[in-house]
Amino acid sequence: MKKTFLAILAASALISCAGSKQQSPILIERGIPADERNYDVVQEGFGIDPKLKKFFLAGYISEGMNKNLVNLLWGPPDKELNDGLTWEYIDYKTGEVITRLKWEEVDPQKFKGADWTNASKLVEIEGDPYGGSPAPVFEDEGTY
Repeated sequence: MKKTFLAILAASALISCAGSKQQSPILIERGIPADERNYDVVQEGFGIDPKLKKFFLAGYISEGMNKNLVNLLWGPPDKELNDGLTWEYIDYKTGEVITRLKWEEVDPQKFKGADWTNASKLVEIEGDPYGGSPAPVFEDEGTY
């Protein structure tokens, strides 16, 4: 009985943590942990532009990223509009949009050697471009 109770308690704690992570107003808290980003971009990120790689490793999105990179950083969008070409991330405490992302479909013919089937490129960021985080500062280039 005691083991069953502890198992239920542990499972409910995991579920409540997962729910609060998804609804965080700081979008980077919704995605993968910082220590996992390096693996994803180094091991899986063949052909990523060096600027985008720098932003990704620091936990920031940038125009030119694909949906997979943004999803890893901020988690899935709270709302998808325009057949998935607009993503919205919402602060559930206020009901306001934190950041709205606009996507453009990528022509796979332009990317020889890479699988860009059904991919999109981030072309516009509305609202908070840092998703509730402070603006990035890179030592070699100053503030963006």
